[in-house]
Amino acid sequence: MAALALALSSSAFAAGTPAGTVIQNQAFLEFSPNPGQPPLVIPSLPVETTVLPVCSVSVLPNGTLAAPGQSYSLLPGEGAVLRYVIANTGNTSNTLGLQVVTDAASQFTPGDLSLHIDANGNGIIDANEPAATQITLAADQTADVLVQVTTTSAARGNAFLNLIGSCATNITGTAGERDDNNVARVTVGEPPTLTVTKSFSPPSLNPGQETTVTVTARNTGAGASREVLITDMINTTAMKDFTFIGGSARLLDAQGAALGKVEYTPDGTAWQAAESMPVAGLRGRISSLAPNASAVLTFRLRAPLTEVGTRRNIATLISGDQTVEAPADVTVKYNPEIALGPVGNPRALTGGEGSANDRQVKDVAVLGQEVCFVQTVQNLGDRADTLTITGRLLIGEATFRFTQVGGAPIAEPFQIPALAPQATQDFRVCVTPSKAGAGAEALRLELTAKSSMGAADNLTIDSILTLVDNALKPVKSVDVGDMKLVKPGQDLSYTLTFTNAQSFALTNVVVRDNLNVIQVLDAAGKLTRTDTLEFVSADNGGVLESTEAVWRFPSVAAGQTLTLNLKTRVPATSPDGSSVVNVFTVASSEIPAPVPSNPITNPVFDPANLTLVKSSTPALVSFGQEITYTFTVTNKSAAANLTLIEVVDNLPTGLVYVEGSSTLDGAAITPTVSGRTYTWQIPGLAAGQVAEVRFRALVTPEAGTEIRNSAVATAISPGGVPTAPTPPSSTVTKITPESIFGRNTADIVGYVFLDRNRDGIYNKGSDVPHPNARVILANGRIALTDVEGRYRFGNVMEGTVAVRLDPNSVIPQNLSIPQDAGLSGSRLVYVRNLTSIDFPLAPDGGDIAVIRDTTLRVKGGLPEAQNSFMVRKQVFTTEEAGVYRVQLILSASANLPAFSLTDPLPADAALLDGQNVLNFDTLPSGERAVTYRFRWAGDSKGAVTDPTASWRY
Repeated sequence: MAALALALSSSAFAAGTPAGTVIQNQAFLEFSPNPGQPPLVIPSLPVETTVLPVCSVSVLPNGTLAAPGQSYSLLPGEGAVLRYVIANTGNTSNTLGLQVVTDAASQFTPGDLSLHIDANGNGIIDANEPAATQITLAADQTADVLVQVTTTSAARGNAFLNLIGSCATNITGTAGERDDNNVARVTVGEPPTLTVTKSFSPPSLNPGQETTVTVTARNTGAGASREVLITDMINTTAMKDFTFIGGSARLLDAQGAALGKVEYTPDGTAWQAAESMPVAGLRGRISSLAPNASAVLTFRLRAPLTEVGTRRNIATLISGDQTVEAPADVTVKYNPEIALGPVGNPRALTGGEGSANDRQVKDVAVLGQEVCFVQTVQNLGDRADTLTITGRLLIGEATFRFTQVGGAPIAEPFQIPALAPQATQDFRVCVTPSKAGAGAEALRLELTAKSSMGAADNLTIDSILTLVDNALKPVKSVDVGDMKLVKPGQDLSYTLTFTNAQSFALTNVVVRDNLNVIQVLDAAGKLTRTDTLEFVSADNGGVLESTEAVWRFPSVAAGQTLTLNLKTRVPATSPDGSSVVNVFTVASSEIPAPVPSNPITNPVFDPANLTLVKSSTPALVSFGQEITYTFTVTNKSAAANLTLIEVVDNLPTGLVYVEGSSTLDGAAITPTVSGRTYTWQIPGLAAGQVAEVRFRALVTPEAGTEIRNSAVATAISPGGVPTAPTPPSSTVTKITPESIFGRNTADIVGYVFLDRNRDGIYNKGSDVPHPNARVILANGRIALTDVEGRYRFGNVMEGTVAVRLDPNSVIPQNLSIPQDAGLSGSRLVYVRNLTSIDFPLAPDGGDIAVIRDTTLRVKGGLPEAQNSFMVRKQVFTTEEAGVYRVQLILSASANLPAFSLTDPLPADAALLDGQNVLNFDTLPSGERAVTYRFRWAGDSKGAVTDPTASWRY
């Protein structure tokens, strides 16, 4: 017999085998042809089978309506993320469809329901994970899928959501597989209704007292809340000076049982379970607040000791997306009380506030006479209080002021700072009536005390029943006259007169003349001290008491006139610039406030301290020549500055003023002219200062054989009173007969000058005269040029004369002109009568581009500052583009203390070298030059600025 066996080379499970796998199958026949012989094996032909692709999908977790795979409990408006895992259980890569379906059994329809592939597996829908409706997976590959679920505030009940994964139609033509038993449940319950309230107990307290803060959170809704945080920050601007009481915080439920936990923060950022140092805020944390449940957070605070007022603090409740605030106010205040009344009785006892005991009355007072009432104010409170005292007139018209009891004035507003509890302070209010009111009272003044601590205002009344005119009119005169200069050592005789023009007699009359009346001022006009007139004599029983001449009379009848004489002497040591200002006063029992007389003022200045010295040059002149006159004016005083000094010169016949020739300390000045009288003004002369005025006059034939010229000076003393004229100062100039040309004689005159425009002609004002140049005649005679560059040779024989300019006496080169005959600086001229021979000098050469040449002179302001300083500024371009050179020439006519000059650079300019800001303790008189360079990229027109200068005088 033969046995047949069928053998398979391997098993075939198409669903789990990758698609495209080839399965080979072959059968074998084994038999024994004869007993005892080996079996024979006969194989069949092999058969091949190819595995086809199969799509299969799996979604987990599974779930049904009865047993959802996922469940979420939400509050209305909250959302959730459903988490699924989808797998390709087929045998090849497939694109699987994804869809979320809301089951018909749902009580509300959720929003969104978008699907997102969780690529990083973090369970969160990230920004780079967009919504998807399908996914491609390899065989046996899985992926996490997230479903976004949102709800509205109206959603309630259950919603059933099913994630369905599906395949397309299989390759065999059968319907595609799907996994649709993946139900998840989202339940939305009733929402909570959360409220929070806050209170302080007590809500009003004194500084340093404690108050209890209570913050109550309640859930009045039908659903439980999420976690609740009740926060109260106490480091706010309003509450930062309150102090947290350690260990006072509690978090309790409505029955007083401990609930949740309390946390603290030192800075509002980090929170901790233990009390922080300091406690900047605290909060209660409750995991959930059930319906109708409440949580109470309490703690204590201590009020500040000094800062008072009402503060607002806000507690905050946060739960889920709900935030609720609860404000509450707490007031820190004192118990202030103040009283103001007559002296010694601030509470106006026994009648009290507003009673007759709260009023002071004077029967009669004089219009224009100050009347004083003494008051007492008291702090009846428990804390120091700053009191403010004010007044207002209720009846009549007057001015009033507050003083200390001793008479020292009190600055307004009148405040008494930090008056201690129960302490008192006395003061005076002094009233000067100007008009009486109608009715029983002529004047009523109401005083009010106000408290800085909040106490009620307290009032008191001062009253005058009758006001009469002041009929005393003291009159004073002096023998030298009012506002007249006096000198040290001079006698002054005063006459004091007054008439009692009142309708009643004056008793206990006292007349006082204070001799401590010499006011000594410094250079700035500030009072430095007072000196005393020397008492010589007084009639009618007048005596010297301390520094006062005093007369006392028991009675002066109505209508009676008193005339008193007082002789004094100005001390020989009184400095110039001081001033005698003398007043006498009259007082009586009826008119206690002294009534002053008119003041008599006499400035002190020794007239010998203003001097004028006049000089002239040359001493010998000819007709047609000029004379230079110099006035040297000196303030010899050691203390007084003089203003508006005037030098007056009446030019005699034969002199003609040269226009534009006047200078003051080298600066141009213009005199005022009235006929032949010329007046030069010097703005001021400080103590010890000297000023020099110069001018030139032309001599005419009317002068005769000599010219005598005189001048005087006056000034304004520090008291504003003119001084007496100085003694006349004169000069005499002889007229030489050489001015009449002889038959065989001639005069040579001429200029040596720097010829700026090289035209060979002297142009006054532009060309520069050269002084001290040596001009030589062929016969050896020599003449030097004066400061105006002029020279002269007199009595030269008529005829041809050789004249030469000594080249060693000038620095510039001679300018070549046709008259040189080829030899620069030499002339061969036929002279007759008056012959002019000029020598022009070549100006310095160079390529200098000047873009600004300006001069600043000080002419205005106080007299001391006028014409005392001048600065000339020149701005040059340079070979380097954008680089400028500045030259400042400073000219001071006197030493200038605390001198400062600023020459500002253009905006964004950079200083390269030199200085554009100069400071000198004292800028010496004279002239100095300063240069500096700067770089600037702007237009050259903007490279120019104006300097400023200041000094003390």
